[in-house]
Amino acid sequence: MSGWVDVHYQALEECGKRARKVANMLDLDDAFEGTKSSAPTGQTSSKTFGALKDSGDLATDVDKVWRALEEELQAGKSRLNSVEKAIDQVETNLRKAAKASGG
Repeated sequence: MSGWVDVHYQALEECGKRARKVANMLDLDDAFEGTKSSAPTGQTSSKTFGALKDSGDLATDVDKVWRALEEELQAGKSRLNSVEKAIDQVETNLRKAAKASGG
């Protein structure tokens, strides 16, 4: 029975590692690594869009989209970190239970 339980521990550990790996990938700064581009800082200028009519509104909308993207990625990262912690807790509890039962 011990071998069967060890396989499950390994599966839990692997799930936790993958959750951590994906969480670490949800970083906007990483999206620009190795490129000549950089993440926007401050507010988008309407001048970015030249003389387009309503370029100010467009710049405002770009900023809204960027903030929403940042918030969503941060929320995803937070959830994946919680998943990793929960998986670790499950593994810890299983090991304690197995030890308490003499397994």
